[in-house]
Amino acid sequence: MPNGRNHPHCLSVIPIVLSVALAFLLSGCLWGVVRDADTGDPIGGATVSYTDANGNTDSTTTTANGLYSFDQAAGPYPAPGAASFEVSAPGYETLTNARLVAYNDSNGSLANLSSFWEVQSFQLQPTAAEPAKIVFSSNRDGSYEIYVMEADGDDQTRLTNNPAMDDWPDWSPDRSQIAFHTNRDAGNFEVYVMDADGGGLTRLTTHPADDGDPAWSPDGSKIAFASNRDGNFEIYVMNADGTGQTRITNSAGYDAEPAWSPDGSKIAFVSNRDGNFEVYVMNDNGSGQTNLTNSAGADSLPCWSPDGSLIAFTTDRDANDEIYVMDDSGNGQTNLTSDAGNDRHPTWSPDGSQIAFNSNRDGDFEIFVMDDNGSDQTKLTNNGVDDRAANW
Repeated sequence: MPNGRNHPHCLSVIPIVLSVALAFLLSGCLWGVVRDADTGDPIGGATVSYTDANGNTDSTTTTANGLYSFDQAAGPYPAPGAASFEVSAPGYETLTNARLVAYNDSNGSLANLSSFWEVQSFQLQPTAAEPAKIVFSSNRDGSYEIYVMEADGDDQTRLTNNPAMDDWPDWSPDRSQIAFHTNRDAGNFEVYVMDADGGGLTRLTTHPADDGDPAWSPDGSKIAFASNRDGNFEIYVMNADGTGQTRITNSAGYDAEPAWSPDGSKIAFVSNRDGNFEVYVMNDNGSGQTNLTNSAGADSLPCWSPDGSLIAFTTDRDANDEIYVMDDSGNGQTNLTSDAGNDRHPTWSPDGSQIAFNSNRDGDFEIFVMDDNGSDQTKLTNNGVDDRAANW
């Protein structure tokens, strides 16, 4: 049974709430809500501005709940008549909209509260994301260099220019940088990073052994890589600036080709510690190393789907290299390609709908793309040399 002693307290709050609401309405204002046109969610931090029929202008910003208001008492305020509104927010298309503003202020009274205010709400369309570019390696100019192209194969552009081998590119999560390995320094491979346009080239590893196969963590703070600095290839992790290089595997076999899960908690990799190459997974600190594949063939080059539920990989269990996919526990291993050539090195599109890979089905290795179920396999590059190691 409710405690009657609480009733006066609750009732005493109601007049205060009503008073605040009446004060807001009676102050006279133009107000509304800005929402996402696709989801209907309110957009905080949007800018709403107007130019009214008399040439007055004003601007305000929405609250976290998408609410905005213009106080008529402050002025200038939208005069009755046609007004031009502009609404903008980061990540959304700017909206320019003509609206008719009408107040019944000559008849304003407590019985006609709408006389004092007008609602003008807006919906913004999210900015359409540009299709992500594909970075890859090619020896079309005499040595392996890093190139970039549009998702449909257009605008193939060289980013590096060095007589050594530049290979195994990997986009940073914000797509502002590309990590890769190169043997331009005394013949051994080192990990470098550069800006997305090829500028800002920076060496991250400096060791007489080979360091390669770089893979960014999803938050961009770390890079996993493989190195034989301790006698055989193991997986290491370092900060994105090259500091804090730490070994996280320690087996008698070959551990390489790290690939970070989208949530950053796990790293898939390849190892021959059990006699032939298999795909393994471990926690990001090296613990919990688990074999996901166990075939008579060589399984390699794992790549996580963007939602983390699937891993695409390369295997020669069917006599030649094919692209397979499995769930993140190793179950449901399914062949996506079935071709007389060798299909290798899968990489998922950022939206998870497609997989790019390289294949020599036409005589030399070229970059292909297919839907995530293996259908609609389409060639993106067409050179008489090798295009490979695509990263989307």
